[in-house]
Amino acid sequence: MKTRKIISALLFTLLMMQGAASAQERTIVQGYCKDENGKAIENVSVYVRDSLLVSVTDEKGRFTYYHAKAGERLRFAHMVFDPTYYTIREKDLNGKNLTVNMKTKSHELLEVEIKANAPHKVFDNPVMSVIDYTLRDDGIYMIVYRRRNSALLHLSFYMDTLHELSISSRYKQIYKDMRDEIHLISDYQANKVGFTLREDEHEMYLGIPMSLTRFHNIYGPVVAASESVYVTGQYSYYNKELGYYCHRYYSEEEPYQLCYIVDEVGRDDIWLQLRTGELAAFSKGRIYNPIYEIDNKFYVFAYTDHETIIFDSVGNELERHPLTFHEYRKWNGKMELDRRWKQKMMVDAARKEFYTFFVTDGIYTLKRIDLETGTATAVMDLSGYPFAQQLRIHDGILYFIYPTGINRRKALYQVTLAP
Repeated sequence: MKTRKIISALLFTLLMMQGAASAQERTIVQGYCKDENGKAIENVSVYVRDSLLVSVTDEKGRFTYYHAKAGERLRFAHMVFDPTYYTIREKDLNGKNLTVNMKTKSHELLEVEIKANAPHKVFDNPVMSVIDYTLRDDGIYMIVYRRRNSALLHLSFYMDTLHELSISSRYKQIYKDMRDEIHLISDYQANKVGFTLREDEHEMYLGIPMSLTRFHNIYGPVVAASESVYVTGQYSYYNKELGYYCHRYYSEEEPYQLCYIVDEVGRDDIWLQLRTGELAAFSKGRIYNPIYEIDNKFYVFAYTDHETIIFDSVGNELERHPLTFHEYRKWNGKMELDRRWKQKMMVDAARKEFYTFFVTDGIYTLKRIDLETGTATAVMDLSGYPFAQQLRIHDGILYFIYPTGINRRKALYQVTLAP
């Protein structure tokens, strides 16, 4: 018995030594891509050996290259900026302060081929700049800046102005909650948008303001809602576990679990990091497994488990389908996450369709997800609009905000997607 205990202890010690050694051998290079003005550049593709994609910068311009080696040459590519090269040095390994500066190409506006379904401006007022917008079945709600003040516009999908309300310029964001109610957000408060009947006409107004902290406490945890329940999301174990829970409206019953998703590989990796004391150096973001509600059904895109799960209005499971478009098969047969995938999704509730993005060298490619097969098909690319903002889809039409090139104004564009 003592011999077995000694052997077990030796084996455990050996495994821990091997784990610590492998963690020590693991080297990363982490840094930021910035333009001439010091602003972060998103969607820069980072290549090693000139053609092997190892990272894509996030919205903060941050990139991470694992298993880096001193002397390797990195290439940074983006369609708006000149290619930039950097050779990794010893001091860059396991560091986080590397900054790569990229220069804008000589041509700022790219040539765009004129097509029948090419993006075009649908709201371009010479004295207004679009700040933010959202889509609802009754039209488009939009914040516009006009000289020294702002306005909230309610437009039809034919761009007719249905309602207009003067607002403070401190409002910069529109939020549509899970029950399709509209809120205006400033740096410190939120106001619900409502309508009142006055002289046989509906007028738009702002409700009583709510502190931003209270607003986030109420609406922040809610990720989806049906007519029967609302769903909250809760991360645990260093954001490697995600639970969705159903709450009945106006009920004191305890919430019940809809779905629980675990990233086994990421969790084991963090366990090793905790044992070796290197968690801060190698910690990663949250696992991405979004949930959406359409027609009183919940759609959970469990990318971690490679499947889409569909539930009814109270959380009973209805269907399961494979989900594979976000990965590719390497030469050795192992499945690997496609770094070009941006881990962002959009939903066209009117047509019950789901979309996602892939980015290569700064060019967005929009893909439609096939729920039955778990694959995704490209429907268009925004090669002429590299910095398109706030992309949203309604009834087969893609909307986005883009600079007009005149006085730094921004206009609302739209393009009809391929069937």
